[in-house]
Amino acid sequence: MSGRVSVLVWGPGYVGGVLGYCWRCWRHRAMAWGATALAVGAVLSLAGAAELFLVLAERSLDHQARSASEFQVFLADEAQAGQVSQLEAKIAALPGVEGVSYRSKAEALRLASQDPTLHQMAEETSGNPFPASLVVDLRSPAAAGRVAAVAVADPATDHQVPTSYTPGQGNRLEAFLSMARALVVGVAVAALGVAGLVATVLLRSEIRSRRAELAILTLVGTPRPVIRLPVLVEAVSLALAGSVLAAVTLSLVGTRVVPLINSYLPFLQLGSAVGAVGLISLVTLASSVVVLGVCSLMVRLPR
Repeated sequence: MSGRVSVLVWGPGYVGGVLGYCWRCWRHRAMAWGATALAVGAVLSLAGAAELFLVLAERSLDHQARSASEFQVFLADEAQAGQVSQLEAKIAALPGVEGVSYRSKAEALRLASQDPTLHQMAEETSGNPFPASLVVDLRSPAAAGRVAAVAVADPATDHQVPTSYTPGQGNRLEAFLSMARALVVGVAVAALGVAGLVATVLLRSEIRSRRAELAILTLVGTPRPVIRLPVLVEAVSLALAGSVLAAVTLSLVGTRVVPLINSYLPFLQLGSAVGAVGLISLVTLASSVVVLGVCSLMVRLPR
């Protein structure tokens, strides 16, 4: 019981002494810390803004990819039911195909009348200009090539316009989507690397300026974790300050810039950035604290 009481007595004083030591180490370098925090914040802000646009563009492309995963094989008007069934069985057996369903001409007309881009065509054309089709659910747009190869060679398909899009278009969409995802990861890694390098330069500069003091502390037996603590706290504070600046910048970009792009460029709809801004801010905060904290532990102390 007495041991617990003694810990409660000296524990807060010890923590206060260590924090006071950290403050004394920092106060003469406030200008350098502020400049480094701005540099780290600028790097994280630029990277965060780039990631925001990449994430929104990737989300838009992903929506197009999901739409493109519904691959249509248009049927000839004179196709017999037996021929359609055989073609459906061939396509269903192909790798990369999750399912095949038949869409009649009446169903195609009903869906077209609900589509803003096809509604006018459905209204102005006499009769039903939309053919029956087999709707193929693909795991990836890249699988459209195998389906198209079977469809083109089958007599049940409309040989003038056999499919809803070409395999080349599906492959390009899939490749661009993969590249956008890789860019998001690459920008994040590059930004954290630059921020870690900037913070490491500041921490090494601080240790060089306090080399004599740190050597004395080592000689009198001060534990090395206590000696290293100011460096770790300074690195974490740089990460927090830079992440806050990046979060503010991302919020401004998401609420001001993205809506302007959506309004002035209707063909490039990025959607709402609210969810993406919060996620990128949290990831930036966590990753910067980890990276800069690790950098502070890698800086060598005098022995």
